[in-house]
Amino acid sequence: MADISRGATASSTVYPVLKLNEGKEVVAISKSAAFTLELTGGDYKTLIMMANAGSASANVVFAVGNGIQGAGSNVTVAVGAGKTKAIVLDSGYFKNVSGTAKDAVTITPSAAISFTAVELPQ
Repeated sequence: MADISRGATASSTVYPVLKLNEGKEVVAISKSAAFTLELTGGDYKTLIMMANAGSASANVVFAVGNGIQGAGSNVTVAVGAGKTKAIVLDSGYFKNVSGTAKDAVTITPSAAISFTAVELPQ
């Protein structure tokens, strides 16, 4: 089971699924060590916002998945001190299809980062 799941209502362990023309509450989840984010919504796109309130730049590594589309390299995003960055994940590239992180992406920040995730509508 993933550390952060997808669902209807946002919480400290759940991120919402958006519908067109509908506002949803989102929750920032602070992480400073590797964690998993569930990607069970099919091959939809997941938007992840990363905010760094620290005084130094930090890297966030998105591990390539072990599925057929995960034939590449990890993606690293540098988040400057006091800055916010966004990335849209393609689940086919990042999702694990087997193992302990099945149906999830593994994300590793190098320092404390606040993550906000939403699943975008089709």
